[in-house]
Amino acid sequence: MSSRNIERRGNDIAALSVIAQDNRVADQNLQQAQRVFLPLERIQDRFSGDTRPLNSKHVAELHNSIAVLGLITPLAVDSKYRLLAGGHRREALRRLAKEDPDRFEELFQNGVPVLVLAVDSEVSPVGALQVEIEENTQRRNYTVNEIREAARKLEAAGYEKLRGRPRPDQRSLNRELENVFRLKPRRIREILNAPDQKGGTSATFLADLQTAHRQLERLSKKIKTQTSTEELAQVQQNIKRLQKSLQQAIAQIAPLPLEEAE
Repeated sequence: MSSRNIERRGNDIAALSVIAQDNRVADQNLQQAQRVFLPLERIQDRFSGDTRPLNSKHVAELHNSIAVLGLITPLAVDSKYRLLAGGHRREALRRLAKEDPDRFEELFQNGVPVLVLAVDSEVSPVGALQVEIEENTQRRNYTVNEIREAARKLEAAGYEKLRGRPRPDQRSLNRELENVFRLKPRRIREILNAPDQKGGTSATFLADLQTAHRQLERLSKKIKTQTSTEELAQVQQNIKRLQKSLQQAIAQIAPLPLEEAE
């Protein structure tokens, strides 16, 4: 390797180390943030302005879901209540307050939930941006029951389990849950389709079966790279039988897709 390439590689590693450190600091700030309730009008604009323009369609979707579920993910603000993350959510809240003040008051009579971070976006604009990025990539592990309860509320409000792209007059339950809880379409389908009655098959158990099948597949491929012995041949046969049994079990309990991923 040439000295120039070594130097470039060293610079790349140093840059990645700085990014990793920034991510850890931003994550720590979020974990230590104070959760409070503020009047919507007290949440100020970002000090440096929005990092991206607001998408009107996304605002409309958030407005509809917040009207049903409330605000699932709090806004993030700095120590002076200037917005760090959640521009679309704040705009949706403003729209709800304007178009349906009674519902807004019902949901947020004690104020809007926010996370107050010990960051001053004027003094540390880079730190503020890092918090925004980290907040947008974090995912809280919501329970299956929380997601199903949200689904029941959305269905009562007119959202539907649909296949494919919804018509203009339809509202997709699956897509709304994907947006609200930041989960992949497949995971939402598993949660909605798995029986929730006592003794039923849970989505977690199904995922465990699928994981076991993938692990056996990887083990089978690894065995093929080893020197063949009678013992390994027997193990390979046992793996194939177990894979077949797992495939049959998965086929019996796996949820049918409700909506094709775009």
